[in-house]
Amino acid sequence: MAKAKEKKEMNAHPFLFEDSFQVKNVDDSRFERAGRMDCESVSYTTNNLEIDINHVIYPVQGGDQIYVAITRNVSPADDPRKLNTAYDHDPRLLGRSVMDHFDYVMYGKVYKKEVKKEENLATVWASYGGLLMKLRAEAAQLADFHLNDSIYFMMRKVASEDMDES
Repeated sequence: MAKAKEKKEMNAHPFLFEDSFQVKNVDDSRFERAGRMDCESVSYTTNNLEIDINHVIYPVQGGDQIYVAITRNVSPADDPRKLNTAYDHDPRLLGRSVMDHFDYVMYGKVYKKEVKKEENLATVWASYGGLLMKLRAEAAQLADFHLNDSIYFMMRKVASEDMDES
């Protein structure tokens, strides 16, 4: 019952992008605290995600399956508001939010977008305070991403029983 309510709350939130990925590998040889994950979509053959994460805070290994969602606003769907400062994200002020459903959240900015119309593919690059993301998918899936958009990247590991219920 609680899982059904949680799914309903999350579905009410407007995501720019969401997908489940299989982590192919994590290269943590460049930096002490950050590793670059290379991930393939579980559902779409065209979707690929490369992203740097702080692997000390949130360890991820090759073979893990993750669920990723990207949104412009994490405020509650029934009380949407503009979040301007780090204080706005304090749970004591914000209350419940879509972030409560994820284990790892980053806030950043889209700095580049490329669309290859002949291949029907798009690529979006974003920086989360120096941790970089490159997301490739069908152009329609990334149509709502624009240069200089402020976005939230949210991720959680997927257990096999979570996949059976979706």
